[in-house]
Amino acid sequence: MPERRVNPRKRTRGQRDYKEHIPLCRVIRFNIDYTIHFIEEMTPENYCVRGLELFASYLFRDILELYDWNLTGPEMDGESPGCQRFHFMPRFVRLLPDGGKEVLSMHQVLLYLLWSNKPLVPAEEIADMLQWEELEWQKYAEECKGMIVTNPGMKPSSVRIDQLDREQFNPDVITFPIIVHFGIRPAQLSYAGDPQYQKLWKSYVKLRHLLANSPKVKQVDKQKLAQREEALQKIRQKNTMRREVTVELSSQGFWKTGIRSDVCQHAMMLPVLTHHIRYHQCLMHLDKLIGYLAMTHPSHHLNFGMNPDHARNSLSNCGIRQPKYGDRKVHHMYMRKKGINTLINIMSRLGQDDPSPSRINHNERLEFLGDAVVDVHLYYLFPNLEEGGLATYRTAIVQNQHLAMLAKKLELDRFMLYAHGPDLCRESDLRHAMANCFEALI
Repeated sequence: MPERRVNPRKRTRGQRDYKEHIPLCRVIRFNIDYTIHFIEEMTPENYCVRGLELFASYLFRDILELYDWNLTGPEMDGESPGCQRFHFMPRFVRLLPDGGKEVLSMHQVLLYLLWSNKPLVPAEEIADMLQWEELEWQKYAEECKGMIVTNPGMKPSSVRIDQLDREQFNPDVITFPIIVHFGIRPAQLSYAGDPQYQKLWKSYVKLRHLLANSPKVKQVDKQKLAQREEALQKIRQKNTMRREVTVELSSQGFWKTGIRSDVCQHAMMLPVLTHHIRYHQCLMHLDKLIGYLAMTHPSHHLNFGMNPDHARNSLSNCGIRQPKYGDRKVHHMYMRKKGINTLINIMSRLGQDDPSPSRINHNERLEFLGDAVVDVHLYYLFPNLEEGGLATYRTAIVQNQHLAMLAKKLELDRFMLYAHGPDLCRESDLRHAMANCFEALI
């Protein structure tokens, strides 16, 4: 593949403003609270744009199958799609004799991927592989563990190998070794999304809390708690409800990719980052029209910049089997209810002299403030009106159908950002979200 050097380009004034307006990207992944900084570096050498596009197409489309992640932007009528707006350069390195590391050029990376692309179990060698000594087979199976293999004719086409078994059930018929994959069933299809389980879980938690705060617990109540816990355990153990699933596939037709699960795990951070940049580009455009305000549906922080179901499936199929990173409490650190005593303690303090930014990055706090702004306006518009009359006016003003019409006139729906999912499929739900958006604008 031809290589060419690309000299560093000077940034224009618009590019400098663009970089300065993009805030830090804060995201929680793998139970770790990441803060992604934007750092400008010199343009690397020994690469060509076509090589970057080939690598991105291979990883994100052929392996992770993120077909709805569009990197080129919207296509105009009668025009062919332009160049990608984002290019990704992987930093694969090789160890040097003196203990240092050298970043490989894209030419070497693509050569490695081409060299790695070979059958997992070649048909002409299967008879010999089945005759290997146990130690030799275990060594090969251990090398394949955590490897991503692909079968282009299947959906999904790529999967992580967690175990490779060569057990033959019929001595007269030679069969390919079995790929064992330990996956995770989506929450909506497991016990976590079952209405019966959710109802039983709520009653169990409520009873457990009552018993924990009771000065004297009766034996009958203890038995009730044990019965509910046992019922929950039975639902979890059902084969159709378990989150952990084991998939067995024949290795016939599967090819090695040269990519392991840790690469896929962290590559899934890139859709989040590009989504963050595009999101703030939209806000910059909105700033020119009506001023800066966060016009976002609260589900946007779960978005990968595409259908999140596709992203979760790719993580389950090709990511690390059980990433045990960080602390699960980080998901609720900034929104967990602390109790009435803590609330009274906070309300009794004076406000801060220097306001600090909120970690909540959607518009629900602004909706809360918008309701208060309406109350203040009515208070000064009608100084002689009783509380009941003010409440009547407020109820008439903040009706969702009226606010949604005003939001439609301002075309706020063009700037709302929300995750793909069932939340806003119905027209009534979308109107409600538009009304909330207008309240935040107020």
